[in-house]
Amino acid sequence: MELLPVDKAETTTTARATVRLWRPVRRVFVTQVTGCLDEQGAKVIEAMARRVVAEEGGISGFHDWEEMTDYESPARAQLTEMARDLGKANDVAHFLVRSKLVGLGIQAASVVMAGVRVHHTRAGFEAALRECIQQRSRTA
Repeated sequence: MELLPVDKAETTTTARATVRLWRPVRRVFVTQVTGCLDEQGAKVIEAMARRVVAEEGGISGFHDWEEMTDYESPARAQLTEMARDLGKANDVAHFLVRSKLVGLGIQAASVVMAGVRVHHTRAGFEAALRECIQQRSRTA
């Protein structure tokens, strides 16, 4: 992804997944997951999301989960609970997905999380991310 060079990411490798995290500008948090997201990977995502909210008062999430094949039930429950806890601090959450299984999990989580947008093309996802970065850069 040209917007988010891999060498600038915080990277965690678990038994089943690789999780990359970026904070390109204030209040913007980006994740990229490859493989099956497990509880350890979800903990890394949650810790960073909570840190962004604590430091900056809100969060716009962009989740490049195109290469995520599935996620374990504890990971899904953990991230859904986090979304519920953060409530209105979640400005918007964009997801790039290919897996129908992952898409169904996001759809279920959208019941407790406002502002969920699902993208099925990289172009749409990257356009939304680019626009958000530009807006946040102007207001910083």
